[in-house]
Amino acid sequence: MHQCKIFIKLGNVESSAMAASHIFRMEKLTGKGIILVALKHNKRTLQAGRGTDGHIDASKSFLNYCLTSNDTPEAIDRKARVLITAAGIDKLRSNQVMGVEVLFSLPINRHSQDTKKFFTDCFEWVKLTFEGELLSFDVHLDESAPHAHAVILPLVNGKMKGSKMIGGIGNLTRLRNQFYTDVGMQHGLSRNISKRLSESDKQSLSKEVLKVLKTDPVMNSSIYPCVRDLIVLDPLPFAQMLSIATPKRNELDKSFVDYKRSRGRGSFFT
Repeated sequence: MHQCKIFIKLGNVESSAMAASHIFRMEKLTGKGIILVALKHNKRTLQAGRGTDGHIDASKSFLNYCLTSNDTPEAIDRKARVLITAAGIDKLRSNQVMGVEVLFSLPINRHSQDTKKFFTDCFEWVKLTFEGELLSFDVHLDESAPHAHAVILPLVNGKMKGSKMIGGIGNLTRLRNQFYTDVGMQHGLSRNISKRLSESDKQSLSKEVLKVLKTDPVMNSSIYPCVRDLIVLDPLPFAQMLSIATPKRNELDKSFVDYKRSRGRGSFFT
């Protein structure tokens, strides 16, 4: 099974440790059975059967909640398959986009705040913005960053249109700006401003990020060398998500950065 992740970062860069960073991510779910796998993960039934991952605090999983129905992953997956059959689609390509997953993630320091209004607004925004069938909207509060997953069946006018729903960078930029206007701005988030750090600031910020991550499960992960290299290469997005103080705006040069990474459920948003 193959999935493609596309990251868009919304956030501000301030000298305060309370930088209001936010991650908005859209992901193609491709391959047979991928909808059920995604639903099982989001509803924590995979963890119940196989044991909780290191980055999930099982003692807090009871705080998670769903803004759609409380049906089981199997029931929701059956519903999706019934809708596809009812549309007259009896054969799907092996690389067919079976679903679109949208993720909204807040900084780790937002656990001390009431985030339900933000995620409820995200839920309403998804319903108004995307065609297709919203299968589930699950909020996770049992990891380091509060976040939510929306899983959408991209069935529009009798056709599966997942690739079109995500589109290219132009459509993603449009969605980013629309989300900022409709939701982000209402919750203290600022327009996406990606910056280029000077070499000295980059080295200093990298050290701060790695220092904070000393107690994070990612340090013991097999992918840590890769994560470490990414942090050294560009520490700014990591610092924003970890609410680490960053250089003042007038010390940074403006640039646009489009983050694209292959699928991998990391410790900050799974």
